[in-house]
Amino acid sequence: MEKISRKGFLKVAAAAAMSGVTAGALAACNSAASSSTAASGDAIYTAGTYTGTATGIGEVKVTMTFSEAAITEVVIDASNETESIGGVAAPTLQEAIMAAQGTEIDNVSGATVTTNAVKKAAASCIEQAMGVKADGADSSAAASENDWLGTEPEIDESKVTKTVDVDVAVVGCGVAGVAAVRSIAEDGGKVAAFEKADGPQCRSGEYAVINGNVQAKWGRNTWTREQIDEIVDSHMVESTYRCKRSIMSKWAHNIGDAFDWWVEANPDLYYAETTRSAIPDENANNFLIPIFYPLPENYDWKQERFPCYPTSVEFLPNQSVTVNANMQKAVDTGNVDTFYGCFVEKLIMEDGRCVGLYARDAATGEYIKCNAAKGVILSTGDYSQNTKMLQHFCPEVIENNIQCLFTNVDVEGSFTNQGDGIQLGMWAGAQVQQSHAPMIHHMGGGADLSGVGVMGNAGFLNLDLNGKRFMNEDLPGQQLENQIELQKNRESWQIFDSNWPQQLPYMPAAHGGACYYEDYASEAEGPKNNTTYRNYKSPYQLEAAVADGRAVKADTLEELVAKIYPDDTAAQQTALESIQRYNQLAKDGYDEDFHKPASRMWALENGPFYADKFTTALLLVCIGGLESDENCHTFDADRNVIPGLYVAGNVQGNRFATEYPIGLKGVSHSMAMYYGYVAGKNAMQEI
Repeated sequence: MEKISRKGFLKVAAAAAMSGVTAGALAACNSAASSSTAASGDAIYTAGTYTGTATGIGEVKVTMTFSEAAITEVVIDASNETESIGGVAAPTLQEAIMAAQGTEIDNVSGATVTTNAVKKAAASCIEQAMGVKADGADSSAAASENDWLGTEPEIDESKVTKTVDVDVAVVGCGVAGVAAVRSIAEDGGKVAAFEKADGPQCRSGEYAVINGNVQAKWGRNTWTREQIDEIVDSHMVESTYRCKRSIMSKWAHNIGDAFDWWVEANPDLYYAETTRSAIPDENANNFLIPIFYPLPENYDWKQERFPCYPTSVEFLPNQSVTVNANMQKAVDTGNVDTFYGCFVEKLIMEDGRCVGLYARDAATGEYIKCNAAKGVILSTGDYSQNTKMLQHFCPEVIENNIQCLFTNVDVEGSFTNQGDGIQLGMWAGAQVQQSHAPMIHHMGGGADLSGVGVMGNAGFLNLDLNGKRFMNEDLPGQQLENQIELQKNRESWQIFDSNWPQQLPYMPAAHGGACYYEDYASEAEGPKNNTTYRNYKSPYQLEAAVADGRAVKADTLEELVAKIYPDDTAAQQTALESIQRYNQLAKDGYDEDFHKPASRMWALENGPFYADKFTTALLLVCIGGLESDENCHTFDADRNVIPGLYVAGNVQGNRFATEYPIGLKGVSHSMAMYYGYVAGKNAMQEI
């Protein structure tokens, strides 16, 4: 092997850092670098100070100072990151970059998103200092500053080194894509699965499931047709009737059987008896819980203004075992070719029909041409990390400085949720839906590392930064977020007293809300291998929040408001008056100010008193895709079906609109899986 010079190595390293090349691939680049050793005194860098930025939870800025031979200083500004995660990681990352004299550093545990952003920003600094640019950057297809769609690339056929012929090509192997691949393979179809990451992708694990054999394990398979139709109606109302009822209805009436099919691939899955059952050690990494089971004794979804239907389950610790098992079940048919680390850049259209695609292999830079006789399924996810698309479709997300929580990256180190499926489809003539739905459901203030707030979004008293009450606090997370965004600094304070254990059981069993009390002194006392869950609260958790500075505690209300409004005596006085007013309304049994249900109004009278700060929540996904229907079709500008082009998952439009609904926990995952299954079936039958 030729010896690589330090300068040559660093040039390759800088390019690799920007493109996400692995250490092994970096070593393979040696022969392409200069074979001569840099002479003593050769300048590696242009001395100076350089700044690079990248997106983590928010914008991360790295400033690096170089001599001609070394990195001499690293300063990381992670002030836009979650303070308890990315903010804590920044000093460690600074030291690591200095020690490594580059970006080949380990991720900080629990701060992967921030670490990746720091690496990318630092690599930019190194590039600037060395005067090099990462290979493979093709500006011809890049979007201009004011053009989120960009220009469809021209593929040089001379770069096509492999051609595959299949029945169906699937682009993106998340939940929807994996379901589509298995659906096709089990129907005997030859399928090519393309994924730009290094394998199937997924996050978390909540699914809304109506009826079916799995739900029968808990007696939750008794939903009538009329009740299901009422659920669909509720979804339409939450989406302001800007989505298609046929999509929601088909899912609601058929998801039970489809979910049974989905978990069939994971025969080792353990089914917990209740939400908080102990889990055997051998099942600790692969179990399913029923959410809100049993329901709080005081909760009746039929009486709620914003019902959260008891239909949901959750894979814990996440759904990766089940997703991978489904992919393996598909591969085991012998009908699947997987192309991981491959970026689909262009669809092939003939006479208005989608007949294949071109994909770039990131490892070689060469292209694969895939001929798909029956069609192509786009299952590429959303676009939350594409700032231009966010600005175009959901400008309020940018205006409100909502940060995105996403951890999945492709083999080149970029986040996978870039909206490339929407771009591919629109270049092929498909249209995108109107009224996209950002998922920003509030989980409460003072969140710990798991993202769960001190008391979640439970409807305790909430005061703005001036000490005034401003809403009916009995709201689900999405609507709560909307109210917070209207406040000064987009912040408020949740306030409650020592009677919270008696009050929680009267809170709604809803997404992100605390509604169960457990009297544990430590996490170790919780159920084995299932020690905590977001809707359950114990005294030790509250005291830990106080100790960590995530919550404020005081013996009197006067002391509490002095702590949360320091140096603002006017706000302190207003807060005390607001609390006095709230207490009187609670005793009167009618909230004439904001019409909050009397059953969730309690006077704050018994110390100690607590408060935690609400800020804006995180954007988990921005749901808005190509116009579609219950058969996963796409449509042209005249709303005619585009033959051979199907969609599933977050790139499938018309499922949600305006904002993400809160009535069905996990409906996004569930609908992605279901319509991946449907898309596979329909593509095979050319429906």
